[in-house]
Amino acid sequence: MKILFSPLGMTDPIRFFKDGALLSIARHYQPDVIYLYMSKEIVKNHEKDNRYVYCLEQLGKLINKKFDIKIIKRPDLENVQIFDCFLSEFREILDEIYHNEPDAEILLNVSSGTPAMKSSLQILSLTLDYECTPIQVSTPKKSSNPHENDEATLTPDELWELNESNDEDDNRCIESQTENLLIEFKKQMVQKLILSYDYPAAYKMVENSPAFSEKFKEMLDGACARMELSYSKTRTIFRKYGESIILDKDKSVTDISEYLHLLKLKLIKKEYADFIRAITPIFANLCSMYLKNKCSVDISSYTYEVRPDFMVWKRNKLEGTDILSYLDAKYGTLKDESPVSSDSLITIIYEIAPDISVRDAVTNLRKAETGIRNSAAHAVVCITDEYIKKVCGYTSKEIFDMLKKVFNSCGYAFDEKSYDKMNDVIIENMNK
Repeated sequence: MKILFSPLGMTDPIRFFKDGALLSIARHYQPDVIYLYMSKEIVKNHEKDNRYVYCLEQLGKLINKKFDIKIIKRPDLENVQIFDCFLSEFREILDEIYHNEPDAEILLNVSSGTPAMKSSLQILSLTLDYECTPIQVSTPKKSSNPHENDEATLTPDELWELNESNDEDDNRCIESQTENLLIEFKKQMVQKLILSYDYPAAYKMVENSPAFSEKFKEMLDGACARMELSYSKTRTIFRKYGESIILDKDKSVTDISEYLHLLKLKLIKKEYADFIRAITPIFANLCSMYLKNKCSVDISSYTYEVRPDFMVWKRNKLEGTDILSYLDAKYGTLKDESPVSSDSLITIIYEIAPDISVRDAVTNLRKAETGIRNSAAHAVVCITDEYIKKVCGYTSKEIFDMLKKVFNSCGYAFDEKSYDKMNDVIIENMNK
């Protein structure tokens, strides 16, 4: 069984004394069932002289084919240029057709109706879970039809009698080649994923597609690696193609810079719970960096690494220093091998920081970190920006800005647009 779904336009059923798209498809594909979709203006024409059904019936007699014609009227449909409404309604109609006749061949007239109707059907032919064949029909004049009214005064039966397509081979039907359209559609989706920083999803979409170059796929892979903080891989991939995405800096500096970028992405994506959990690891590292760069205090001289990323204070290394007196004053007597926490580092910064604004920033950060972390840990709550502000007195952006303030005060610049610059490079290479 063949089923044709066809919107109707002003060149249907006959124009320039030849078949319009509807009749042309019906003549050459001979569908068993034809659905006619009528907007307000088309409904008026139909009710005036039955021109669409009449010409289909005459064609059926000529080619000895009985068409089962079903009419879908939309007499209130005036905004025929609105794309979204057709995409939704056409999907529902086609889903119902497929549900009722799952073994039928479904044909789509993508040459009649408004541009919004045509493009909706083209997109649906690519995205539906079942196969539909979009059919284009070229105009009789091999170009856009001018606005002429040669047939305006003729009745449907007169038009049919004068229809030249009845007496000649006039097959202007072309099955739309959707491959290029599908590629373009996929490219648009990939670009949106890149701009929303969802590199894993973008990479998965292009990984096995021959439409995308290996260079482009590698760059996406490099972006995925960057989000996993494997920035050395990212740097290597982009350098291969002459692009400097992550500049050479001391590893500890790049570690913190890239981590800050990751925090920023969490804010952009509104992943507030992940953002809160991710503050603690970077906070202590920032405090250590500031003490070393601006206060000439290298924490490694007074500590011992028990295991990777876990440092403890050693009293024998601290003996006779002001640092020990600050920590003893804070904790009574600092126990040997006490963990090097952000709280202990802030105690030192508060006493010796040359920049009062940094001292205030780390103090406020500590309050915010402790408040929101404890609250989130002891209650089942949805972490929103409003919740963060309510609990600790600062929005997530204000917390991030304080972290950035400490980093910048260490003598380094944070490139706000780094990921966006990477996106530009990736997108530029999509078609290369």
